Amino acid sequence: MSSIVVLTNEIFDLPQEAEAEIREIAPEMKLDIVESSSDYSELIKKSEIVFGWPKTDLVKQAENLKWLHLPSAGVDRYANKEIYQNQDIVLTNSSGVYGKPIAEHVFAMIMAHNRNLIEYAYDKMEKKWQRKNEIKDFFNSTIGILGLGDIGSTIAKRAKAWGAQVLALKRTVTELPDYVDQIYLKQDLNKLLKKSDYVILTLPATPATKEIIGREELKQMKNSAFIVNIGRGSLIKQEDLVEALEKGWIAGAGLDVTEPEPLPESSSLWEMDNVILTPHTSGFSPTNDQRRFEIFKDNLKHYLDQQELLNQVDFKLKY
Repeated sequence: MSSIVVLTNEIFDLPQEAEAEIREIAPEMKLDIVESSSDYSELIKKSEIVFGWPKTDLVKQAENLKWLHLPSAGVDRYANKEIYQNQDIVLTNSSGVYGKPIAEHVFAMIMAHNRNLIEYAYDKMEKKWQRKNEIKDFFNSTIGILGLGDIGSTIAKRAKAWGAQVLALKRTVTELPDYVDQIYLKQDLNKLLKKSDYVILTLPATPATKEIIGREELKQMKNSAFIVNIGRGSLIKQEDLVEALEKGWIAGAGLDVTEPEPLPESSSLWEMDNVILTPHTSGFSPTNDQRRFEIFKDNLKHYLDQQELLNQVDFKLKY
């Protein structure tokens, strides 16, 4: 009997009615829902469909695996055909789930920086009533977004609604959306950086995006600029970012991702007053499980009907 294996963990679970819905859609398939911390090695060997983040060393043993659906938008470890026995494997992700919560996280970081909220939180602990006059406006500013997928587009729409000029970096030229003022290609990245008051990194981790922001790019930015990385830590050369923050090439950074993770205690980023750090939580939302399941459920119907699946990952592009 063909089987579906769902691997849950502390940040991914099925919503309440999901198990019954899967059984109704695929009554001929065996369904196993197990914790990722358990021993599921025998289950995955026989599985045809996996929903979750299986250990990559176990994926190689999955002789019958035809479709792997990831609960994340990022596919870093899984976009490598070498870890699969079946070279016709279909890999899909949960792109489309995380745009709204991540956009809110990005603007929380920007507003905390602009309105001195971190400093005021420290003052509150010491019962200090003192005003800080160095405040930035977001309206009438320019925001440069690297990557215009679901997350980048969601950020762009909100930035536009708040009165910012929106610039975006894309891999290819496309028609200009009404929430973007100008699109740049990679060779024109410096033009975007020079104009931007805020630079937001939403790109996936690929060989083409590794350290897309380094010393030279940081020196192109305004010394009043604030950079936010919610993509992957590898997008920024971290020692260059530290130098830029120490020397005042830029005003500050909001980092939800670092290289490596967790960020080592020895990193000077911990000590910097102009850095906001969060532990890779920008995509967290109490409604994620339902949205992830909706994508999987629709794809399960497509799979059983032998139709093309949504959110397929290109193994060459790595996203």
